[in-house]
Amino acid sequence: MTTRLPLACTIALLIPLCAATAGLVLVTAGERVVAAPFAGFAPQNSAEAAGLASAGDVLRFLRKGEDPRQVYAVRPEIISSAVRRATTLEAAMWSRQLELVQLLDRQGAFDQGERAALACLAADLRIDDVVEYLAPDGTGHCEAGKALERVLARSRSS
Repeated sequence: MTTRLPLACTIALLIPLCAATAGLVLVTAGERVVAAPFAGFAPQNSAEAAGLASAGDVLRFLRKGEDPRQVYAVRPEIISSAVRRATTLEAAMWSRQLELVQLLDRQGAFDQGERAALACLAADLRIDDVVEYLAPDGTGHCEAGKALERVLARSRSS
């Protein structure tokens, strides 16, 4: 003996299935029309790569000949609207990734004077593990806020 579901019950069971299918179709169509999230954030230079904490991209740019000490344009969505020009080394501070700073160090990206300046910037940004790595003896020579202001002023003047 077969039992037939009333038409109302059949429709009630099909509604969630149809809604889920329609949702999948909309998402698929939307991905074809609109760029995926962060698709526009592919780094355009080593400073942007460092700001995004993308170590692989940083290495790629450096191996292509970019200078980590050169000042590069940085899009406002990468670090901040206030930081529009930075070196790769400075941008790495905003990544807040000690591993990226160590990678740059292993690549010979900065000398002793740059270590001190970057330690001051890390101190201004309150990135304690990076400060400890760059200046294990402390940052007593740093004037609070000065390193950060130098980067911000450069960005304002461009």
